[in-house]
Amino acid sequence: MKKLFPILFIVVLLFVSCKKETLITSQLELLTTFSIDVPEPSGLAINSSGTILYTVSDHTNKVYKLATSGVVLQIFDFTGNDLEGVCNYTNGKLLLAEERTKNIIELTMLTGAYVTHQMDYENDEPNAGIEGITYNADTHNIYFLNEKNPDKLFKLNTSFNIISSYDLNFANDYSGIFYDSTDTVLWIVSDESQTINKCTLEGELIESFVINVQKPEGIAISNEKIYIVSDSQERIYTFQKPN
Repeated sequence: MKKLFPILFIVVLLFVSCKKETLITSQLELLTTFSIDVPEPSGLAINSSGTILYTVSDHTNKVYKLATSGVVLQIFDFTGNDLEGVCNYTNGKLLLAEERTKNIIELTMLTGAYVTHQMDYENDEPNAGIEGITYNADTHNIYFLNEKNPDKLFKLNTSFNIISSYDLNFANDYSGIFYDSTDTVLWIVSDESQTINKCTLEGELIESFVINVQKPEGIAISNEKIYIVSDSQERIYTFQKPN
């Protein structure tokens, strides 16, 4: 038994060190990639017809409207505070996520009017707060990610109150999220693990895909294409959505 103890100890250490490793089932087919004139883009959204992208910059704290070719069509007259996430919302609005303040901004695109909603939860690092946001138009729920410490997915109601939270354990951090109504799933991207992860609405991993993209910090899906934005490379990568 004494001889077995060191072996068992090593096995336990390996299990603990790998607890956030996940089985990568396959790689995705890269369709196109193009640069965008947005410094440090973080977060990505797409309109319902799949013709317009939106991103935010955590350098300028501005919101950008893009063609799916990457051309900047508009820079909105709004300045946030440490913007990290964006998603389409109702009635011509965007939702914006501010990491350090833990605010969700409800921005009306046409007028520039906005409302601020403070998220009340504990996290250990100011620079590892809200990192991604998405809207489920089928149930009218909003979801956002805390990047790490804690590794969590939060669910909000229409009053922007947190009604559920779920522990995430399949990646080293969580940097972007998108609700896919076609399959009724969440797609979550990890910057540090460089993976795209297909998940249930409770954040349980269904399937994981490796991507060769540095600092992927936003994801959007439309017309069987997955769009990923890279913060450090200031590029958008388009992948074929898996069956």
